Amino acid sequence: MERIFLRKATLEDAELLFSWANDMDVRRNAFQQQDIMWEEHAAWMHKKLGDENCHIYIARIDMTHVSDELEGAERIHIFDSPPTVASERPIGQVRLDVKDGRAEIDYSIDVQYRGKGYGTVMLNQVMQLPGLGVRTFVAKVKPGNLASVRVFEKCGFIKRLECEDYIELEAPYKNGTATRERIVICTQKSWNIQYAEQMKEQYRDRYDVIVMTKKEQLTPEILQDIKPRYLFFPHWSYLIPESVYGPYTCVVFHMTDLPFGRGGSPLQNLIVRGYTRTKLSAIRVDAGLDTGDIYGKEELELDGTADDILRRASGLIFTRMIPWILEQNPKPVPQQGAPVTFRRRKPEEGKLLPEMDEKTIYDYIRMLDGEGYPNAYVEMGDYRIRFHGASYENGIVEAKVRFERKQ
Repeated sequence: MERIFLRKATLEDAELLFSWANDMDVRRNAFQQQDIMWEEHAAWMHKKLGDENCHIYIARIDMTHVSDELEGAERIHIFDSPPTVASERPIGQVRLDVKDGRAEIDYSIDVQYRGKGYGTVMLNQVMQLPGLGVRTFVAKVKPGNLASVRVFEKCGFIKRLECEDYIELEAPYKNGTATRERIVICTQKSWNIQYAEQMKEQYRDRYDVIVMTKKEQLTPEILQDIKPRYLFFPHWSYLIPESVYGPYTCVVFHMTDLPFGRGGSPLQNLIVRGYTRTKLSAIRVDAGLDTGDIYGKEELELDGTADDILRRASGLIFTRMIPWILEQNPKPVPQQGAPVTFRRRKPEEGKLLPEMDEKTIYDYIRMLDGEGYPNAYVEMGDYRIRFHGASYENGIVEAKVRFERKQ
């Protein structure tokens, strides 16, 4: 029967690791796909082996007692004493880069040993090693590398973030005994993702913070595995289905003093109506359009660009509103007052018109100056001229422009 063990890598393993690193499949699934030069690899090896926060392990199997009756992972036993050199076969490597209790984990398997379950065994063994100061393991995988995603998931990793460039998975240290509740952050804005990453660190001893950026991730099947205490939606452009908000507590953040301003484009509708401040409302999702019970409200200034305002709102959401909800676990209360509903604005409503005064022009430019928004514009012949980065002083509007040919 095969036996597998791990040992610390040394400089004598440089050529072995070099050959694995330049394997065709490894390079295809790497974030930097060009071949690695020997000089570059040797310098990297010296640096990593001298870094006390980096741990590289070589996985090897002892071929002395191999039985053909069992295959793959069924034949793997883990032991601590290394076999003789004559009987050993190196099969792969695992690397940990540890910082502040988080270990970014990377692994690769020799081509002739892939598909036999060795990757899962190697990772499980490394995740139980004592004395490394690790609380959480983090893996980043290219979206097309589904085989590695499955290996990490078999080892207890859960997808925390899925974007165009990579999938981030996370798992706790396997000898840890603490259990943490899970909360989910659903958002599409880059700065919200940054705030969510900060929350992971802030609440690492109490909560697992999971980030979702695509509607395909928000399914009853995935949530059944996660079992979140709360799902927070600081910026989400998709409808939340009843199969999600029914069994789970879903909290959205709306940029009006509800029930005033239910509906679409709240930021733009407030500015065109002359409002200079509003209240950010945290509400529980129900079947209606922004009709849910309210957890709380925070004052929000409406000066600056759309990005400025949205970032300011995110600061309130992540530093005041979400922490307060997590700490107090409040019961939301029904909305009070006469409802006013906003209509979602269309892209063509961002056109600047001759009858607009300077202040109105400035407001139109700034309220559409944000990530994902079509900027305010005028048309001139075959061109559409878009405006951003505006300032307004002494009755004069200055702005940056971009010319684009009409489609």
